Amino acid sequence: MPDRLRIGGGARAVVLRRCGGACERCGLEWPWALYLFRVDETGPAAAANLVAICAACSDGRAGAFAPLLSEPSLRERLREANNRRTGAARLTPARRRRLIAERGGCCQTCGISGAERQLDVHHLLGVLRGGDDSEANLMVLCFACHRHLQPCAAGCGRWARKPASVCRRCQVRSRLQDLYPTLSLEEIKARHPSLMA
Repeated sequence: MPDRLRIGGGARAVVLRRCGGACERCGLEWPWALYLFRVDETGPAAAANLVAICAACSDGRAGAFAPLLSEPSLRERLREANNRRTGAARLTPARRRRLIAERGGCCQTCGISGAERQLDVHHLLGVLRGGDDSEANLMVLCFACHRHLQPCAAGCGRWARKPASVCRRCQVRSRLQDLYPTLSLEEIKARHPSLMA
């Protein structure tokens, strides 16, 4: 049995858009029965080098392959089950944009605008704990509030994960300067290039 072809989500999405969920040889419109094969076996598993064909059209074809539609993750399966249980509509990209606009286009915690910082939609009760995609369970947060981040107190311009006040890079630099009080920062970098990268 050939090895499974490893394909990134971006390449998979490009091929799905290109073929429209139909076999690129016979036109069978059943995306769950389609498989991705490389056109040129020596080439990369990029969208331009992939073809989506059904089982009948791939009969006798050698080489690694992968299903066109990947298996949904545990989180996605739980989200679907939670939405079915409560009757909530699925959180689609269009619904996500609409929700951000309806909630003022700013973070509900710190109030920063979406023009200044990327906004995310957060589940108050997590999907893995039974949360669904209902309006009452969703909150608009900026990426910093969503990931519990704050600007580094050292002023380096990076982000620190709360409750820490300085980022990990500044923590490492401080520890190295404590270990080598007689060396300058450039000498420490020369001595430990992988730590300061």
